[in-house]
Amino acid sequence: MKALPVASSKMTLYALASGWWRQLAYRNRSAEWSLYLMFVSGIVLWNQIVIPWPVERLFLVVHVLSSMLLFPLMVLPFWLSHRKLLRSSSKKLLRTTGLLLDYLLLGCALSGVFLIFVGNRGDNFAWLIYMAHLVSALIIFPMLMRHTVKWSVLKPIWSIFIRNSNV
Repeated sequence: MKALPVASSKMTLYALASGWWRQLAYRNRSAEWSLYLMFVSGIVLWNQIVIPWPVERLFLVVHVLSSMLLFPLMVLPFWLSHRKLLRSSSKKLLRTTGLLLDYLLLGCALSGVFLIFVGNRGDNFAWLIYMAHLVSALIIFPMLMRHTVKWSVLKPIWSIFIRNSNV
């Protein structure tokens, strides 16, 4: 993150907070890493992926704790501060993927809260919530990668493949 310039010694707390909030809206690596951690730790919990229960239990703990701690501390502030960019961007692709990510993140977060506090009880409604959580996460992952393609934390990984495919 860039350091905020201090113009005078009379900088108010509101001005500092406002500058921090504006800066938070740009290229937040911790928010992106948090989302990827939540995706990876959650996808192995999918019932189509069979892993031993002790390993699954570890991933469940990591997924729940990261969702309860990292989402409100890292992702939510970035997400809320990023709204102004969604309204003011001249790039149609970023506006479209950003709006879709908004709705998907909201659905994934709300279904995740339900699953944390109520759980998947095995009835039809709980199965529907579980599927909403899973499907929204499966769509968020590639859409987030596309939305952040130019400044993603994963850019060094896929730039290797892009460079090698041009040879």
